Amino acid sequence: MLLIRMKLLQQAFYLERWKQKMILELGKDGFEEYTKNLFLQGELFHAALESIFLPEEMATKEQGEDTAVSGYLSSVQHVLKDISEVKALESAVQHETLQYLGLVDCVAKYRGQLCVIDWKTSEKPKPFLQNTFDNPLQVAAYIGAINHDANYDFQVHCGLIVVAYKDGCPAHPHFMDPDLCSQYWNKWLLRLEEYMDRN
Repeated sequence: MLLIRMKLLQQAFYLERWKQKMILELGKDGFEEYTKNLFLQGELFHAALESIFLPEEMATKEQGEDTAVSGYLSSVQHVLKDISEVKALESAVQHETLQYLGLVDCVAKYRGQLCVIDWKTSEKPKPFLQNTFDNPLQVAAYIGAINHDANYDFQVHCGLIVVAYKDGCPAHPHFMDPDLCSQYWNKWLLRLEEYMDRN
């Protein structure tokens, strides 16, 4: 428990330090605009990926989205070649017993293994799984929810975090095998227990 708290404090410290540095550089209004644009780019990127996996939805896609996310889409091209048999996109999941819910980006096969896939955008390289901070916990939580949600008639044991880059550099795919997912699931349970205790 202590180790997790220390990591949380460390992550919060670095996030706050980054935020203060960006506010100094951009000003408060500039920082708010910057973060708003980041979220918008993430939403557009997810929408573009959804239209790739569901071609019939392409007709509803607004013009101009492609240029806003073209670098991210170029970045993930080599990963998309290894993805098949999409089972869910932007899909709600719920773990009734543990009382949490979420929205899964994608469930599909990656190199033949069924995975919860989490698409992330970044301006900085994240070549190692530990660079993705709490994202593996999120993936493990989604896997646990899917495996306990009656709305899904399949089980998932692997995860994939794909970090895409705006400049089009090749994305970093971080595959999480069943053992790694199990380790992060245990960490997620501890995090959830801490949250429940506090609330």
